[in-house]
Amino acid sequence: MVGLKNPRDSSIGTEQAHTKMLTDKDVLELGHELMGSGHWYLDLRDQSLFWSKEVFKIYGCDPNTRQPDIAQAVSFYHPEDRERISTKVDKAIESGEPFSYVARVVRPDGEVRRVRSVGRIKYKNDDQATWLFGVLRDITDEWREQVHRQRLSRIIEQTSEIILMTDREGRIEWANSAFSQVSGYPPKEYLGRKPGDLLQGPDTDADTVAFMRYKLAVKESFTTEVLNYSRNGRPYWLRLSCHADYDEAGAHVGYSSIQNDITEEKSTVLQLEHEVEQRKSLEAKYRYLATHDPLSGLHSRRHFFEQGETELRRCLRYSSSVSMLLVDLDEFKAINDRHGHEAGDMVIQAFGQLCERTLREHDLAARIGGEEFAILLPETPADSAWTLAERLRVALEQLPITTGVGTLHVTASIGVAGAHLQDDTLQSLINRADGAMYEAKRTGRNCVFQVDSG
Repeated sequence: MVGLKNPRDSSIGTEQAHTKMLTDKDVLELGHELMGSGHWYLDLRDQSLFWSKEVFKIYGCDPNTRQPDIAQAVSFYHPEDRERISTKVDKAIESGEPFSYVARVVRPDGEVRRVRSVGRIKYKNDDQATWLFGVLRDITDEWREQVHRQRLSRIIEQTSEIILMTDREGRIEWANSAFSQVSGYPPKEYLGRKPGDLLQGPDTDADTVAFMRYKLAVKESFTTEVLNYSRNGRPYWLRLSCHADYDEAGAHVGYSSIQNDITEEKSTVLQLEHEVEQRKSLEAKYRYLATHDPLSGLHSRRHFFEQGETELRRCLRYSSSVSMLLVDLDEFKAINDRHGHEAGDMVIQAFGQLCERTLREHDLAARIGGEEFAILLPETPADSAWTLAERLRVALEQLPITTGVGTLHVTASIGVAGAHLQDDTLQSLINRADGAMYEAKRTGRNCVFQVDSG
């Protein structure tokens, strides 16, 4: 062993040792294994063909099978591809130029695989073409993925849905043609711009914009509807779904969104909502007119008698005090005769508004005649009712009522009656208050008269 150098003693020794351990054949087979490929060559002198074991596997054959001849090798290719492959190989042999082709291989079990073969002529020292050498690789999975990407690309480009991709700062990096069709912006005008800077307008909802900005800032997916404006100012509605994108290392690279133009749908919804609101408003108006006097704004006579009877029975059942006011506007006929019915209507309106300002929420006031009003006061004894009536009388007397013929001052005569807690009815309570009101008129008008509650 004297004189032999240890491979570890130097890098040169190490390389030599590795070379002895790993043959050219080992390197070739390892390369084919890593690349999923095999090699073949055709001896142009005797037309003999050689396949490596990897080629046999790619063709779905047993590597221990004897080497095929040219006819057998060609028979593995799909019938529609054979002529094209033969033409390429013949041209390579004739011209000496490298060749490359992709073709379909039909395995013995009927499975179709896609292969790519590249090769060139190998010359002897006398420049005579001696071998046709090639490398074969199964690209079926790659081809399927490529076809899938191509189809997906066409679908993305041709779909009516807008597809948008931005960088991490939200600037547009790519959009399909639908974006330009809807927004009116060509690529040279939108690339590198933020969608909001281009598309948001005066009626774009500020809360929606704030919501989208927050979701983008925290990189959370979201779906929302937003009003945008096209290049020529046309408003349109979008329903968009957006999510953050990450690369294989988990780094944030930007955002992607799918957007649908829902302008027609939104217009229909908004129109329906408007019609519903109109209907609700109309129904509310009808309900109001069914229970209220349209001139004074107080309850109608019919509603007063319905609700008043119920309220009176409730108070009597629980032995609660309840009182009635009957109000008659003094000299009202003279107002109509002297100033016209329009002025009289304005007086009625003014008194109705005064009642709303003066009475409690649960008091029930109604216009039951031309210038006559009834007011039911639950939980109110007669003395307290008189105090309220007096306050109402004074307020009316001091109220300037502006009409088309000038400012008028009006007074009222008010009768007050407290309910009998044993056997009273709404009509009997009204009758006693009505008698008190006529007594107030008889004694000079513009005053309050109270009858005993009994």
